[in-house]
Amino acid sequence: MFTGEYRHTIDTKNRLAIPASLRESINEEVEGKGFYITRGLDTCLFMYTPKEWQGVVSKIEQSSFTNKKARQFQRLFFSKAQHISVTDPHGRILIPQYLKEIANIQKNVVIVGVNNRIEIWDEKNWSDFESETNEEYEEIAEDLFQ
Repeated sequence: MFTGEYRHTIDTKNRLAIPASLRESINEEVEGKGFYITRGLDTCLFMYTPKEWQGVVSKIEQSSFTNKKARQFQRLFFSKAQHISVTDPHGRILIPQYLKEIANIQKNVVIVGVNNRIEIWDEKNWSDFESETNEEYEEIAEDLFQ
């Protein structure tokens, strides 16, 4: 399970350090080695372990190929996916330029643990998201857990 909020910078070579606490929470024998990263929702990137990625793929495969919205989502989601087999010795991954552009990532990023995935946000986008939704937190919880 991934939790927490971490502030980092992405360097000029598009390398981003994944916090040690997130990396160390992964049992590679169970979860697999490396990550899958792709476009997320709300202008961020989603990053999964190989095991979680297979779960996402299975759910997406359940949607009918005859459904136009399903096809559109699949194309956009999978065409932007990248497998990252390992981190470098400093715990960094390489974020492809096209993914940086999709998520409007500049230099400062926020890495967020969201249960079964890691989200990577541009710092301003994360700040905007928090500002917009913090006041609605209790209302959102009420709607979800009635």
